[in-house]
Amino acid sequence: MVVRLIVNPTSGKGRGAVVAEQASRTLRERGLANEVVYSCSPSDPAELARAAVRARCPLVVGVGGDGLVSQVASELVGSDTVLGIIPAGVGNDFARGLGIPLNIAQACAVLAQGQARRVDVGQANDRYFFSVAVMGLAAEVNRKANQFQRLRVSALYTVLTVATVFTDKPLLFTVTYDGQERRCYSWLIAVGNTWSCARGMALVPGARPDDGLLEACIVNGMGKLELLYVFPRVFRGRHIYHTGFETLCGREITVRADGPCEIYADGERIGPLPVVLKAIPQALSVMVPKVDGM
Repeated sequence: MVVRLIVNPTSGKGRGAVVAEQASRTLRERGLANEVVYSCSPSDPAELARAAVRARCPLVVGVGGDGLVSQVASELVGSDTVLGIIPAGVGNDFARGLGIPLNIAQACAVLAQGQARRVDVGQANDRYFFSVAVMGLAAEVNRKANQFQRLRVSALYTVLTVATVFTDKPLLFTVTYDGQERRCYSWLIAVGNTWSCARGMALVPGARPDDGLLEACIVNGMGKLELLYVFPRVFRGRHIYHTGFETLCGREITVRADGPCEIYADGERIGPLPVVLKAIPQALSVMVPKVDGM
């Protein structure tokens, strides 16, 4: 079996190419023949993934951050080709959400000794997403963070969140899910296929990638100081026990806003609301750590 590695050489503050060489060498040592292909333009990862599917490559590995992994994974949806992930970006949230180690050698061990697992895929209008989609305050923080590509550390999201709270305000949203409707005056709405976003924040801690559902967290319009007081709990998912937060699940969730609002998913801009978010059950096969007894 020849494993194909699709690499963004500039990901992870320029670490992508170095990580790819290390991963290729480690995989060969573990008996996995592989070839490395580099993306040279924003459209390359998707085109390279499509070519791998046409060539019936059994395992295609995204070496990069969430942007590259999302592009590659989108082309594998519905196919028999298995996705592998070598985290080499800044956020690596899809890897975190699946329990894939961020250490390169350990991630290679998952490719060599792990198991292929069918997972759900999220869809936001006509775009696939794999971790979390955000609207409102979180989308604005995401937009600002994307302007600081080489400063993308956990502290950056914290600083931007605090700053944006003081310049932003809640919006009136209409959320429809599985036939029910909810009107809410909220700071943000996050909808997750997996739990991790913004470099490990657990905005939707109950999201599971294999239950056929999306989980939404709604942050209602509490005062700014109260929101900042509760904010640190998001790193452990403890915020959901505060009365200002609520969660809901659905196979399909539609969100509208009574004002201008955009949605970001997997760290990238999707577009303005309204948006229809769907869970596509078990649409993608991914190499993940092997579970004891399996």
